[in-house]
Amino acid sequence: VEKIVEDWPLRGVVMSPDGKHIAGIAGVPGQNPAVKVWSVDNLQAPPRVFGSKTMRFGAVSFIKNDRLLITVNQPVQSGARSNWYPKALLSDLDGKSFIEPLEMSGDDVQVARVGLFSRLPNDPQHALMSYAQDSGATDIYKVNVYTGRGERVFRGTDTEDPIAASVDRDGNIRAKTELVPEGGTWINKVFVREPGQAWREITSMRQDIAKREGAAVIRMSREGDKLWINSNVGTDFNVIREVDARTGAISEPIFQNTEYDAATMVTWAAADEEQTNGDNIAGFCYDGPSRECVYTNPILRGIQERLVKAFPGQNVQLARVVDSGNTALILVTGPAFPDTWYLLRNQRQLTKIGSVLEGFDTRNLGSGQWVTYAARDGLKIPGVLYLPPGYDRDRDGRIPLVVMPHGGPWSRDDMDFDISFWPQMFATRGFAVLMPQYRGSDGLGKVLWRAGDNQWGGKMQDDKDDGARWLVEQGIADPNRMMMYGYSYGGFAAAAAAARSSGASKGLWQCAISGAPAIDLARIGNDWGDSRIQRIIQGVTVGGWDPQANLDQVQIPWLVFHGDYDRQADTIHSRTAAARMRSLGRSDFRYVEIKRMAHTLIQMTPEHRKQFIPLMLDWMDTNCGAISTSVDSRQMASK
Repeated sequence: VEKIVEDWPLRGVVMSPDGKHIAGIAGVPGQNPAVKVWSVDNLQAPPRVFGSKTMRFGAVSFIKNDRLLITVNQPVQSGARSNWYPKALLSDLDGKSFIEPLEMSGDDVQVARVGLFSRLPNDPQHALMSYAQDSGATDIYKVNVYTGRGERVFRGTDTEDPIAASVDRDGNIRAKTELVPEGGTWINKVFVREPGQAWREITSMRQDIAKREGAAVIRMSREGDKLWINSNVGTDFNVIREVDARTGAISEPIFQNTEYDAATMVTWAAADEEQTNGDNIAGFCYDGPSRECVYTNPILRGIQERLVKAFPGQNVQLARVVDSGNTALILVTGPAFPDTWYLLRNQRQLTKIGSVLEGFDTRNLGSGQWVTYAARDGLKIPGVLYLPPGYDRDRDGRIPLVVMPHGGPWSRDDMDFDISFWPQMFATRGFAVLMPQYRGSDGLGKVLWRAGDNQWGGKMQDDKDDGARWLVEQGIADPNRMMMYGYSYGGFAAAAAAARSSGASKGLWQCAISGAPAIDLARIGNDWGDSRIQRIIQGVTVGGWDPQANLDQVQIPWLVFHGDYDRQADTIHSRTAAARMRSLGRSDFRYVEIKRMAHTLIQMTPEHRKQFIPLMLDWMDTNCGAISTSVDSRQMASK
């Protein structure tokens, strides 16, 4: 537990464009996370370390070889709007001076959400930075990264956005998207332009956003004559196509996978000048159980092949490769392989930089595998299954089960290491853990995605039940020791499991735990009313069976925890549900509200996790029947 609650020892590692420095966010016991900066030529020397007493550093990137862009989070108390709010800072590599780019006047709540739009590799002083306003509009500024001052070069609206991948060698934004209301819906249009000329629409790329069928621009050629797009028009799984920017002609797929969504393409060349300014296609990536890249460039392909042999069964990612392939930042990850970064020199010398989990024997972690099972209506549901370390079905038989649906619901899980630690927290205590990619999950094909429309608490919930029953049929899950735990939308699913315990899911679950849930389906639907566009894109898909309206049907122990700074799945959901459960006099319900905790993992402090992690484990020990009376995982491993 002490490893789970502390800040990650290292995460978000990046390399400078010239390959001379590496930076990452490091946990510091008893303090806020800090930035660490290493010199690639002397990794053995202690890194430069700097942080803040008042701000929690969240992410770091190189905006120039000698300049860092750091995202920080600060708690802001403002009544119902209390939250952890992000701010962007520019810094040198020593952290001796911080500059807030585009510092705007206004109250503390409306902080500038500034991000990197383009490094402008040909401009040593400037970068393009985005400024997201509360209205939804995003403006682009050309910023001097040494002074923080900038001038606006693109004025966005709530319906008009620039395309970052369209910035040319001279820093001109050459493409944008614009949403236009037509015929009761919204049409997304793509426009391109020559520098100094008027915008011109590529009419072949018009998309009705209500159909959730369209294309995202991956990249525009440096000459402005081509676009490469990720498209699901006419296909179940996303494919990559090429578009002639002058004629609008769209090619047949230049890359696709018959089982998974194509993700992106890789551009790279041995000469750094070509890498920065050229269009050298070096490979393509798709989102299978993990993101996998197929390299056409022989240098990248050779590096990948050697590393796959060095780390069999793990997901190896080439995070950045420079110097003709002689310097590379490598990320290795897997269900039982915590995210670990390495420096590769001369394509053979591998040096570990750090990991999200240190000081723990990872041989004691549970195993993970990609599985598929059939829902009751025949739809194939993918999932990730974790099993305790050393578990053998024939020898050890049935074990308790935790079904852990992901948030979103327009999201998905993969076979990379889960930095929440939750799957391994359960697996190392002798539980099987199923993470179902239920209908409504995104990134696994259009059919599965759309099948969740207006099925909240209905068929989306059936998919989780069916996964538990499938594991009983497989001889793995003990039908008398099964529970559901979920966070965010997963918290909604756990609430639905509790509310369905006297009906559709009767007798299936022994208890449920909801973290930061959105419980009230009617309230969720109404929340979309503030955005006419989001109402058409996603709001119309939010419907089904409402747990809040059926709380009198809860028949199993149910724990809910929520942060009082949560504005994403607002705390009001849990407070309203708790009031209803108290009015029903349920002694096997508990609600715990955690002070100053927001929604996302990155905004949680060790103090927050020290409250809800033991709370969950205690609930399983004392309020969930005999579910925690489990096999001894250490004994299994020794066998």
